[in-house]
Amino acid sequence: MSLTTYGTLCTEVYNITKPIGGDYPDISYYIKHLSKIGGKILEVMVGTGRLLIPLLEAGLQVEGVDVSPDMLASCRSHCEARGLSPVLYQTGVEDLDLPGKYNAIVVSFGSFMLLEKRSAAIAALQAFARHLEPQGRIFIDLELPVEDFKTENIIKQSLPIECADGSIILMQTSCKISFLSQLNLTLIRYEKWKEGKLIATELQRLPLHWFGRDEFILCLEQNGYKDITLCANYIDDLQPSSHTDTMCFSAAICD
Repeated sequence: MSLTTYGTLCTEVYNITKPIGGDYPDISYYIKHLSKIGGKILEVMVGTGRLLIPLLEAGLQVEGVDVSPDMLASCRSHCEARGLSPVLYQTGVEDLDLPGKYNAIVVSFGSFMLLEKRSAAIAALQAFARHLEPQGRIFIDLELPVEDFKTENIIKQSLPIECADGSIILMQTSCKISFLSQLNLTLIRYEKWKEGKLIATELQRLPLHWFGRDEFILCLEQNGYKDITLCANYIDDLQPSSHTDTMCFSAAICD
């Protein structure tokens, strides 16, 4: 059993639990803000196309990036089924080097936290700046994984996830918290069963590196960003007031 980031079984679970066309709070928020910006847009860590596809269907010019070949294959399949053919790149984020520049770059649903080390997060912010047009904006959503703090080192078993082929996927998770590094490292074991037989397994290493509100604002300022805005839970003018809130940051690159 190999150690993966977003492998085949993880992608299958993601498609079942976060299907294309689901009711997600970030979609209308991004359609609203990105429609005002226009031009070419990049979604980083695009995954299966959960956000990309609604943005494309809203008439926005969006390209996508992901490091996982399984996620990108799923995204292409979903796009083809809908008659969409966006430009998709397979590459890491911290060493992003794409042709051309963008009017906006989006990292939604806390995906930026997958950059495990602070140096990688800073490198990503600098790479985004290099890929933005003058006055271009980034949008990054962050969360605090507080609920996992309560269950550190406890093995949790999910309910069976039913697949289209009649099989089921079981997931076991266990997390380790490093408060000094601000890192929640979760190991996930996937088992796919069909007709009483184990047919596939996968082990996923899932790091989540968290930031405080003021800490991330300082990171943005120190890496060439200005006009920084913040709202909670994809609701404009609502400020974060709880550790359970999603913090939605936006900032423009300095001239």
